[in-house]
Amino acid sequence: MADVAMTFSVLPEDPSMDLEVLKKKLRNDLESKCKIVEISVQEIAFGLKKLKMVVIVKDEDGQQDMVEELASKVNGVGQVDFEDSSLV
Repeated sequence: MADVAMTFSVLPEDPSMDLEVLKKKLRNDLESKCKIVEISVQEIAFGLKKLKMVVIVKDEDGQQDMVEELASKVNGVGQVDFEDSSLV
C-alpha cells in the first residue's frame, strides 16, 4: 500500500505563543502515529504566524481525520486545517 504526504496548517491558540515550543509538542504527540517530514513557521499577515506541517501516513481511510484530531488535542493548538495531499 502506498504512502500519502499530507499538509496541514496549524494555528496557535494564542498569537503570542512561541511556535518553536508548539513544534516540539506536535512532534512529541504525533511521531508515534505518523512520520513528520517538516514543520515550518509561515507568516500569515500583520505579524500573525502559523505552522505548516507535512506528515506521511498510510494511504488508508481515516488518516486525515486521525492527524487532525491528534494535532488539535496538543496543548496550545487553536485550529488545524487540511491543505493538500499527494501520493509518495
